[in-house]
Amino acid sequence: MKTYRISELKNKLSSTDQMIVLFGAGDIGELCNYSLNKLGLKVNYFCDNDKDKQETTRYGVKVLSFEKLIKLKKDTNIFISNNYYSSISAELKNHGFTNFYDCVELLNKTDFSGTKFESLHTLKIDRRIEYYKNMCLKDEYSSSGALNIKNLDVQVTERCSLKCAHCSNLMQFYEKPVNEDLTLLFSALDRFMECVDKIYEFRVLGGDPFMNKEMHKVVDKLVSYEKTEKVIVYTNGKIVPKGPNLECLKNKKVILDMTNYGSISHNHQAIVKVCEENNISFSETLTTVWQDCGEILPFQKRTEEEKKRKFIDCCNSDQLSLLKGKLYRCPFSANAENLNAIPLNKEDQVDLSDSQVSNEDLKVKIKNLVYNKEYITACDFCNGRDYTVKKIKAAEQTKKPLPYVRV
Repeated sequence: MKTYRISELKNKLSSTDQMIVLFGAGDIGELCNYSLNKLGLKVNYFCDNDKDKQETTRYGVKVLSFEKLIKLKKDTNIFISNNYYSSISAELKNHGFTNFYDCVELLNKTDFSGTKFESLHTLKIDRRIEYYKNMCLKDEYSSSGALNIKNLDVQVTERCSLKCAHCSNLMQFYEKPVNEDLTLLFSALDRFMECVDKIYEFRVLGGDPFMNKEMHKVVDKLVSYEKTEKVIVYTNGKIVPKGPNLECLKNKKVILDMTNYGSISHNHQAIVKVCEENNISFSETLTTVWQDCGEILPFQKRTEEEKKRKFIDCCNSDQLSLLKGKLYRCPFSANAENLNAIPLNKEDQVDLSDSQVSNEDLKVKIKNLVYNKEYITACDFCNGRDYTVKKIKAAEQTKKPLPYVRV
């Protein structure tokens, strides 16, 4: 990555007429626009590959397509404000640009406290920045030998309080959903934590984790690890936590992340009230639109290059998932395999329950899964999660489990 000091960069940008572009008009782009404005620097343009954003105005700044970006002067200062630093920096270099930067130092030096943003709840700002930093530093972690994990999905149940027809975690296909075996889960977690150097956050989810009355045991286990900073519990606004499943949320490491789907999240306000009364940290997002990525496609026969592109553009391809004692590269892969909807490929998983594998060898397997994958088997059965995937109405309900083809 191209390193810089904020003071030196500010002096350079203030003393020239070179333009400033933020590549990525999402939530990190919003934060970086704020950071640059705080330094007295004006962003001339955003650039984004999402056609729905192109030629619009975001946060008061016009959004360009990549085709228009490459027509700008090659000394344009470009800050890569999305999760794809490696691939985008390579593209910019190929097109002759010389001044492109990550936003790590910029975000680290900005005080965001007390500021409200369009795209991010206050409690999500630090989490989103940490995720971005880990994505930018991924190559450095790989070359240094460090095994720093940004987050891990811990699926505690296949059961959900909603019946969403297009759930990206594929809950709509489970005919007889069950809770996770806690003995197997805890053993897998212990082995995982013996191998990693650091993990920023665990993400406890399902289904809806509150459908598992023993969810609190999982949360209590996760907060006990010194190597982790946060534990996020995801819910959909249907079940008001109580008893032990409420008590575990009071830990300072824990944040309840609630997605509000409007009228079907009918206990949304009651959950907010419980959190406020019990001093529980929580964030909430009103969601009306999803990406259309909750379908298990027939085998697509994609070329190797097509699978690589599908994988690198996917916003979930770096979302490690733990299910049935096995570590996967994304939640679609985990649940599709669990449903026997895609062929088993042992190269796409790490079996944390295999006692025959030493911790040293297990760490090598995890590193290979985290750092060295160019695509996985699931990429031939998934619609992907990138800027080209069409948008659909969020949380449309189905009355019964949906059919799918088993392999």
